[in-house]
Amino acid sequence: MLSDYANFYGDCSANSGNNALSRDAEFTKGFLSRHQDKLMFGSDCSCSDGHGAGISQANNPAAARLNGQCVARSTLTVLKASTTPGVFKKIVWDNAHKMLKIPA
Repeated sequence: MLSDYANFYGDCSANSGNNALSRDAEFTKGFLSRHQDKLMFGSDCSCSDGHGAGISQANNPAAARLNGQCVARSTLTVLKASTTPGVFKKIVWDNAHKMLKIPA
């Protein structure tokens, strides 16, 4: 859909984004490269210390592998390892600013 619709964007945050990006490293690299102008990262991690404290991933079976980890930190690590610095900056900063018309 990202390829087919000009006004369709994707969010890479939360458990679902982390799960999708963590499945297949080679696919993830290609996916991020192909859709680098339409993907965004918005942290909705609720941990209180950047290391998973204050949240219970154990209550979410799909996210149990992230128990004791900061979901945002883990997802940013996957993004950074899967892209170039320029693509990483687009996904975590530039694309949202461009879409929302917020001056950088």
